[in-house]
Amino acid sequence: MEKFEFKIITSEKDLKTYYKLREDIFVREQKIFSGTDIDEYDEAAIHIAAVEKSSEKMAGGVRCYNLEGNTWVGGRLSAAPGYRNGVVGRYLVKFAVETVKTRGCERFIAYVQPQNVRFFERLNWKRSGEPLIYHGRPHQLMEAELAAGGKA
Repeated sequence: MEKFEFKIITSEKDLKTYYKLREDIFVREQKIFSGTDIDEYDEAAIHIAAVEKSSEKMAGGVRCYNLEGNTWVGGRLSAAPGYRNGVVGRYLVKFAVETVKTRGCERFIAYVQPQNVRFFERLNWKRSGEPLIYHGRPHQLMEAELAAGGKA
């Protein structure tokens, strides 16, 4: 993906930009959260950004955090307006999977809004159980295929 750089966020400036992107999407646009979507998991999370090389604009991001043992959670996958054709999201998910695998992850899960389930299935994620209410909205728990040779 030559147009973008996918990286773990290490600077406060990039982290603030990522939090602003999430606020725009999850608080203002989707109205899932009131005020802020930052929670107790953000401090220890690995935050990943997609940055457009030509403009240095943050095109999207995702966070990953260790839930317990070797189980990790991905969440707050976001793409800025103009970058929602699936490409940024797909590579963010792939980068996130590879990142947590290097940290000993054996189970990687995400709560996915219904309209995004097929997107994750195309990346070889599997549904786990029935849809449930998460943050007041329907979500499907999904699990990444982490086995060698998997497409995740």
